[in-house]
Amino acid sequence: MPPLTCELPHHRRLRHCIIGLPEDAQMAIDRLHLLRYAERFEWTRALDLPPYGIILDGRPGEVLRYLHREIRSNPSANE
Repeated sequence: MPPLTCELPHHRRLRHCIIGLPEDAQMAIDRLHLLRYAERFEWTRALDLPPYGIILDGRPGEVLRYLHREIRSNPSANE
């Protein structure tokens, strides 16, 4: 009899960043919520970007919202 094995699902990390004016960032989050992709509470609160921006090319008055999501992947499936 072959041994019983339990294969755990593999996880990959997907990170979403929304950079823009606060009202535009919230509108994008609201749309993703309506599409049932992400709950509003899963996002970070709005983070002010430094006046000289960040590597992500921040502009004055813009904010950063962030969502971290684990994705289950099947290692035998074709990508």
